[in-house]
Amino acid sequence: MFNFNRFVNVARWDLTVNSKFYTRAAILIVALTCSPVLLYYLHILASGLPMSVTRWYDNVFELGAFTSLIGFAITVVSSGYMFHNLLTKQGRINELTLPATNLERFLWHFVVIVVGVQVLWIGGVVLADMLHALFRLAVPYGETRSLTLSTFSASWWGNLDSMHFLTAILIVQLFACFVRSFALFNAWKYKYNIPWTMLFYFILQNVFTLLSLVVVFNVFDNPLEIERIWNWFNNGWHANTVLVCLNILAFLLYIGIWLLTYRLYTRAQLTTKRNP
Repeated sequence: MFNFNRFVNVARWDLTVNSKFYTRAAILIVALTCSPVLLYYLHILASGLPMSVTRWYDNVFELGAFTSLIGFAITVVSSGYMFHNLLTKQGRINELTLPATNLERFLWHFVVIVVGVQVLWIGGVVLADMLHALFRLAVPYGETRSLTLSTFSASWWGNLDSMHFLTAILIVQLFACFVRSFALFNAWKYKYNIPWTMLFYFILQNVFTLLSLVVVFNVFDNPLEIERIWNWFNNGWHANTVLVCLNILAFLLYIGIWLLTYRLYTRAQLTTKRNP
């Protein structure tokens, strides 16, 4: 049974024992998030031109795009470090001998990766926005917009019809599955798990591409057949039905990834052939 006091004790123990790791990780996340703004304005200053004669345009959308890409990379890598303390045998001894259940220990790792990393990244975006506004003070004219609002703007969601909205939701769910699969591989193998995950997706991509080519050139060898199927799918009712089914499958896949991750975590041992 889950006990909140034991959960808090696990969190306190982990933050104390791995304080250096978390401090370095937090500094790195914030620094990487601020790097697009710093590099952009340092490049302007290094060019020898005064800020006032560069461009009045603040490039906030471009900076927001780079900040989002960095956030994507941070989310992926951090998922691959979900069970970082299980890397060594002593770390596994410390983890497995804690006076807490598997659920409480796993939930703490979940909070760190799913909540903690995102909070740090959002904090980095706000700090980058403040630096952006500070550098823009040197420009006597032009518009200065918020980098934070640009990064987290969701106004375009309101302009989507049902089919494109379901497509966007599906993409978000598939992205979440991709990210959390790194945590799954980390529960399977504690060392070099990120390269193994990338190798898995490399093989999966090539297999999927090969199967797609086989299907296209053998099953749909008639271009009119492909066009007929596309027209059928492009019909609003059919497209929405297919997309709803795909969204349900993606959600089940996401839940399955977490359940399998938890199962692998509960089967952790001090030494195995896979994790010596």
